[in-house]
Amino acid sequence: MHDSLLLSSGEFAQMCNVSRELLIHYDKIGLLKPKEVRENGYRYYSLKQLYMFDVIRFFLDTGMSMKEIKEYLDNRSTELFLENAQESIQKMERQRDIIDARIGMMEKMRYITQRALLFPKDKPRLSYWDEIWFITTEVERERTQQSFAKAMSEHSDFCRSAAGVSKFPLGRVIDIPDPSKPEEYYYTKLITWVSPPENRMHLGNRLECKPRGNYAVILHQGGTSTVERSYEKLFRYVKKEGFDMLGPIYELDMSSYLMSDSSEDYLIHISVLVNA
Repeated sequence: MHDSLLLSSGEFAQMCNVSRELLIHYDKIGLLKPKEVRENGYRYYSLKQLYMFDVIRFFLDTGMSMKEIKEYLDNRSTELFLENAQESIQKMERQRDIIDARIGMMEKMRYITQRALLFPKDKPRLSYWDEIWFITTEVERERTQQSFAKAMSEHSDFCRSAAGVSKFPLGRVIDIPDPSKPEEYYYTKLITWVSPPENRMHLGNRLECKPRGNYAVILHQGGTSTVERSYEKLFRYVKKEGFDMLGPIYELDMSSYLMSDSSEDYLIHISVLVNA
């Protein structure tokens, strides 16, 4: 390609399918300076600089920052290209894992919301569940809003930093020392339902499995302030059927403040493993 022809900034921007303002920004940061700036302030670019713009756009598409691209252009070589290519591949693989995790999160939210529309409300029953995995955060056994809010903040931060997802679908692990006093319950853990990750090491002991088996379940309608009434119904059902409870009680929010600003619309799925 002959380099004698100069293009105005408008012509060059049109050929690159970008704005003139972007070219001015590239000039200011030293990423792509015009071939010539005339006395009237007009910028002109050479045809050869179209190749340079292709290099910039290529690396922007890989996720490199403008600063990183400028450093690369100042020191271009095959070895540096291969080094940057490997770093970009690893970065995009991490991004893919995060996107996959967030797709899984939305699929689970859609699933439980659709299921909530079909479940009978406030009626205990027996249900078989396959194993599911949770990210967990311990809650101090204080029954105070401060301890719960602290745990919620930590849980949300860990879910985002370690797994790349929000804290939803959100639930809780419950301990009721005396089933005859369901109002005296304790949150022991916050839980977020996740797909079992391929690499579980980075989640450590924060990743726990809810085992497969038969669960006595009830779908509570209303917020947590009235949830003890559903505990009572569930315990009566377990006793009537002659079951033994084999583990902790799980709560999973199937409809929450994500869908409504009224706690009367909330739906909480409550389950406990039994020897049915």
